Amino acid sequence: MRVATGTVALAPRLMIIAEEIARLGRREIVYDIGTDHAYLPIYLLKSGTCDAAAATDVSARSLERARRNAEAAGLAEKIRFYTGDGFLPIHDYQSGKIAVIAGIGGKNLTEILAGGGDRPRAASMLILQPMSGQEVLREWLFGNAYEILFERLALEGRRVYSLFFCRAAPNPQTYTPMDLYLGKNVIYKSDDDYRHFLRFTRLRIVNRYDGLLAERLGESEEARRLAAVLGEIDKLLQEAIW
Repeated sequence: MRVATGTVALAPRLMIIAEEIARLGRREIVYDIGTDHAYLPIYLLKSGTCDAAAATDVSARSLERARRNAEAAGLAEKIRFYTGDGFLPIHDYQSGKIAVIAGIGGKNLTEILAGGGDRPRAASMLILQPMSGQEVLREWLFGNAYEILFERLALEGRRVYSLFFCRAAPNPQTYTPMDLYLGKNVIYKSDDDYRHFLRFTRLRIVNRYDGLLAERLGESEEARRLAAVLGEIDKLLQEAIW
């Protein structure tokens, strides 16, 4: 399901990002890393949430499509476009702004962050939305001195997406296996949404655990960690049944 927003239609996960940016207050510029269609910056500008935006994409074809969308929305002068990987092509990058990376896998997200030098750390807020590998991204963030201030859940059909709202921290963060798979400071709209999240996360872990068993890695450290997390999730689900 997409939410209609005038000239663009935002998926629920992008709408949550827009809502949180609006709640934080107006910003001079928002960076959309890997913009694809440029739906998010177009909406942010149309709604008055930000005064200007910058959009990057590694695909020149995707960026041209994004430019056409911006022109159709009458925003060609308010969005700067950069072709290239991650933060690297932004030659006039400004610190203290909001940066968004949404719609790619957790491992790819870690590579963009690692390859961005000091730029991701200089953001006032780093908003990340992995399509998969949430635990991989969380572990990288904790180990590389990023603090996850809170997470929000977005339900799209039968899938549940986690959105991370982060900033640089002075030191690496401590975490537990449950933090890696269920997140920290998770915000959700209803208990039903959280149960859906637990079940969806459990299914992902079971699939990975079964894969390890098939590879005869049932005694590996990862398998033991997954088994422990599954036990805790099952307790949470049992407590949630009335």
